[in-house]
Amino acid sequence: MSQSDSDTESDAAPSADAAGAQPGDATASAGEPEVPVADDEEVVLRTKDLTKFFGAIEAVRDVSLDVNADEILAIAGDNGAGKTTFIKMLSGVLEPTRGEIFLRQDGRLERQYFSSSKDAMDAGIATVYQGQHLSPTASAANNIFLGMEPLRDGPEGWLLRRVDDEYMIGESRKLLADIGFDFDPRTPVDELSGGQKQAVAVARALIRDPPIIVLDEPTSEVSTTGTDKIIDLVRGIPDGEKSVILISHKIDVVVDVADRIAVMRDGEVVEVLDTQRDDVARMDIVERMHRERER
Repeated sequence: MSQSDSDTESDAAPSADAAGAQPGDATASAGEPEVPVADDEEVVLRTKDLTKFFGAIEAVRDVSLDVNADEILAIAGDNGAGKTTFIKMLSGVLEPTRGEIFLRQDGRLERQYFSSSKDAMDAGIATVYQGQHLSPTASAANNIFLGMEPLRDGPEGWLLRRVDDEYMIGESRKLLADIGFDFDPRTPVDELSGGQKQAVAVARALIRDPPIIVLDEPTSEVSTTGTDKIIDLVRGIPDGEKSVILISHKIDVVVDVADRIAVMRDGEVVEVLDTQRDDVARMDIVERMHRERER
């Protein structure tokens, strides 16, 4: 189990109102309006009262959070704070017990129903998980194009179904260069450094051109030198058309790259800090992560 996976299975406290909520209650608010009353045009993703129970254990409670266009929104919190459970609902891995997810589509926020990670990807949310889920013996290029392999022109493609390896290598080289990495995309993944592997995982998400990219602990398996490269990579993703949700336990990284920081504690978002407007220090976040919940 990865460090972040413990969000769903440990440290979440039982809730007094858990008995009234069942895991199948995701449609409990079906009678509500399709779009929230406030539709800020800058918002590209909105969650409304997003909640997840595992039996009587409350992992995430009533998280209402906006992600704005062209921003990096970081989510900070200790193990068990609910970070991983929250992003797994956004990425279609987990179905919410209750609450709603909205994405901007055709100029308006549309309610989403994800039954799989493919649903979330098709809707425009690409998630790069801790551990990367790469094929170690395949090349970087093959990993980047996994599931999207282009076929050669002519009968070799449509009849013999032969993959256009030269195209994949060329496009992978350009994409890796765009995000600040220069290595041979023909290299097997198990011969790459931690930072290079992370670059391959991010490139695989970017090649699908999603408007929202979720990065789960992107610096967790990277050296100090590699961390600097990954930080530069994260900073470069928002380009006027993309937004980033960053999950990281490295508070210095969060403060350094995020436009806003949502602090989670005991399954709730307790505060959202604006680093563009306020002088946010590392200890500001740590103090909010550990302050006892007020009732």
